[in-house]
Amino acid sequence: MTTRNRITQVLLWLSILSMSIWVGGTIYQMAVIVPQWSASPPESVRTFFLGTQFNSQIGNFFGPRIMPFRVLPILGVLIAGWNLKRHRKYFLLMAACMLAGVLLTFGYIYPINEVLFAQAGGNHTADEIRTMVSHWIFADCVRLAILFVGFLGLLRALSIPFPTADLS
Repeated sequence: MTTRNRITQVLLWLSILSMSIWVGGTIYQMAVIVPQWSASPPESVRTFFLGTQFNSQIGNFFGPRIMPFRVLPILGVLIAGWNLKRHRKYFLLMAACMLAGVLLTFGYIYPINEVLFAQAGGNHTADEIRTMVSHWIFADCVRLAILFVGFLGLLRALSIPFPTADLS
């Protein structure tokens, strides 16, 4: 096996590992954390985000500082594995899904986070907070679905044998 293919395999495993952790963490958050602050907005939003250390801790797992550990291996596997024609479409799928997930996060979810999480709803009306909560939950489910499709693409790429010679 070529050195490039070995590097691709390592990056593929790192991508799968990081996405496995992210998917698991997201499912846990959806099942355990989100119901606590979304149970009866706006009261539950204010109680949760003003009464806990959630905002100071959540960035340690989902925050922008952690995002490169998910994105860089995926970009690396796409670049290093470009010569692998049978794998390429799955690497492209994951890269496209990651791009869509990042754009959704920064463009739509983080602005809602600023109001719900950082300001505990701020001076918004109860109806506005309820709407933001439902939009946030829906967008988070969409983000999970998009990235899960890409994650399945990575798993599919792993199931395709890597060439042992330089025959891509």
